[in-house]
Amino acid sequence: MSKTAVYALCALGSAAVMLPAASPAAEATSMVKAGIITDIHHTSKADSATRKYSASLDKLQVFMDTMAAEKPAFIIELGDMVDTLAEGTDPAQNLAEAEKIFTSFNGPAYHVLGNHEFDNLTRDVFLASITNTGIAKEQTYYSWDAGGVHFVVLDADYTPQAPHRPYDMNTPGRNVWGWRCTFVPPQEIEWLRQDLSKSNLPTVVFTHQNLDRVDDQDHNIKNASEVRKVLEEDGQVLAVISGHDHQGGYSNIKGIHYIVLHGNVGVNDYRTWAATSNTEGFDKKQDNQFALLEISKGEGKEYQLMLHGYGRQPSYSLKRKL
Repeated sequence: MSKTAVYALCALGSAAVMLPAASPAAEATSMVKAGIITDIHHTSKADSATRKYSASLDKLQVFMDTMAAEKPAFIIELGDMVDTLAEGTDPAQNLAEAEKIFTSFNGPAYHVLGNHEFDNLTRDVFLASITNTGIAKEQTYYSWDAGGVHFVVLDADYTPQAPHRPYDMNTPGRNVWGWRCTFVPPQEIEWLRQDLSKSNLPTVVFTHQNLDRVDDQDHNIKNASEVRKVLEEDGQVLAVISGHDHQGGYSNIKGIHYIVLHGNVGVNDYRTWAATSNTEGFDKKQDNQFALLEISKGEGKEYQLMLHGYGRQPSYSLKRKL
C-alpha cells in the first residue's frame, strides 16, 4: 500500500501560509512541467457579477505568454473553454477565437471536455474544431507520456442513465442532459483500467468534473467512487486535477491528491467580483487563475508535485510515495 506525506503551500495573492515546509528542492530531480488552465468560458454574452466573460481572451493570452516563458512540456485546458452565446453569435467562430490563441503554444496542447462546450455546438463539430496533439479527433478520453510521467484525460460527459448517451447540443425538443448529470460509462472505465495496467509510470489524471466528493454532489461525477477505485487499485496515480467547481479545492483520498483549480472566469459563483477585487475581476494578472505543475522524483519511489498558482489560484507542494 502506498504511503503518502502531504505538504501544502496555500498562496493567495501575496499572502502565503506554509503547512508545513516542503523538503528542499535539491532533494528532487525535475521530471516534467505542465501549464494548466480551466473554465475560460469565452462567450459573447454580457458579463455577470461573478463572471467577467469579456476578459476571457485577454486572460487566456496572459496564460499563453506565461507558458511561453516557462516552457512546460505541454499545456492543457480542463474544459468549459466556451460558454452559452448571445443571440446572433456564430458558435464556431467563438470557439475558433479561443482555440487560435490556445494552440499558438509552441508545443503539445490538450483539451478536456467540459459541459458548456455543448451549449451551442454539437459534439462532432466541437471535436472537429479542436486539436489534441497526437490524438485522433474523435477520441475524448486518451493518454500520453511526457518526462517519465503518464497522463490520462477522462470524459465524464455522459448521462448516468443507461445507455449513457454522450453529451451533445441541447435543443428545445431534445434535452438529453443537465450539467449535474455526468458519468464515466462502462466502456471508458474498462479502457482506463487497461490503459493504467499497460504503464508502470507515475500517473496524473485530468478531468473536468470532480472525483473527490460524494457521488451525488452537484459538481461530482455520479460514479466517482467507481472511478476512484480503479485509480486506487492501480497504485501508480499521483494526483487527479480537475476544474468545473470554480471555487477550487484540495483533498487526499487513500494517498491520491485531488486538486480542483479555480475557474479562470471567476473564482466564486456566490460572491461577486466587486466584493473580492478592486478591479472587479478584469485585471489580467491578479484576477487571472491558472497554474504551472512541476513533477519531480525524490528518493526511491517518492514524487513531489509543485503546483504554482497564478492570480487567485492557490499553490500546493505535495508528496506521494508509491
